[in-house]
Amino acid sequence: MASMGTAAGGSAADASMKSAGPGRSMETEIAALEARLARDGGTSDDWSLLAKAYEFLGRPDDAARARSHIAKPTVGATVSQMSAGALVAAATATETRTSAARTSPSAPAPSLAELETRVKKNPNDVQAWLALADLRRTEHDDRGARDALAKVIELRGMTAQSWADYADVLASLSGGSLAGEAGRAIDSALALDPANLKAVWLKASQAHEQRHFTDALGWWRKLRAALPSDSPDARIIDANILEDTQLAGLPLPAGAAAASAPGPANTSGASGSAEVSGTVSIDSRLAGRVQRDATLFIYAKAADSPGPPLAVLRTTASAWPVSFHLDDSMAMIPSRRLSQFDKVVIEARISRSGQATPSAGDLYVTSPVLHPAPGQKLALVISREIG
Repeated sequence: MASMGTAAGGSAADASMKSAGPGRSMETEIAALEARLARDGGTSDDWSLLAKAYEFLGRPDDAARARSHIAKPTVGATVSQMSAGALVAAATATETRTSAARTSPSAPAPSLAELETRVKKNPNDVQAWLALADLRRTEHDDRGARDALAKVIELRGMTAQSWADYADVLASLSGGSLAGEAGRAIDSALALDPANLKAVWLKASQAHEQRHFTDALGWWRKLRAALPSDSPDARIIDANILEDTQLAGLPLPAGAAAASAPGPANTSGASGSAEVSGTVSIDSRLAGRVQRDATLFIYAKAADSPGPPLAVLRTTASAWPVSFHLDDSMAMIPSRRLSQFDKVVIEARISRSGQATPSAGDLYVTSPVLHPAPGQKLALVISREIG
């Protein structure tokens, strides 16, 4: 089953939400607005809008905090004059302004150090914790994102979107599984906003993982109906619908049987469409801690996406550097391959236990986001430890 994949810092469902138009919930819009303003700053009008939205939702304390960022009082519509639709539309317009400001040299995004200083000075700053979690997700620091969102849970500041993000990072930390705490986070997101696209996507993936294929179909169809007709994710969702229809033993839609039939063999080989090769070595500071013939996992993952790895190599670190090659022939499941995703990350991890599940004391490295293509070469150096 194909899962979520998109550019660094956002899942495919995140990207779809930005083009979903009126279908976006107010809760989702406000969560996105507050995270952007916490991360990038904004004008007095932007903060005033956020305050009005909080008041509309019956959150006076949050409204007061938002108003504290307003340099001068602004004249605008009162809460009673602004419908939920108007607030959503205004938040969407603010997204455009703040996105432009993000790329402006005069409005640099807060650094990791700056956000950590903010939450240290004010541990109750929900917006700063959300921005910190977002930045850590962008940098593929799933543990850091989990810890930041755990603080937001403690402060009772979670939104549907932040619950979905929390489920996402928990899944990444558990090898793609959406069971347990990740599943409960998905349910919390849907309880706040049943139409949150990322939460719906994760719920469908969870049902598929649990082999509840008929349930998965219902969630995939709900998600497909909410996507714009030109969404780049439509093809992925259609493939998931087809797969779960077959797995549920249900009749295929008209025309789907031909589409699902195997095509001619690819005589150029699996690596002709997508591959990543390179070497893995270890930082000299850590070399003495690694036993000879230690288990080394090298795998490709969809960028910022739950689900199993796209390609996996298990080998031993008998001598450094270790050469590797990943392609479609190394997929864990046939319907989730390296060639289906434009943006991936490569991770190499020395497993102390010899097991695929990460554990404390494992040493690892994560690559930047890259496009898997013939000729792609990496030189990875293991230099970090799971705490």
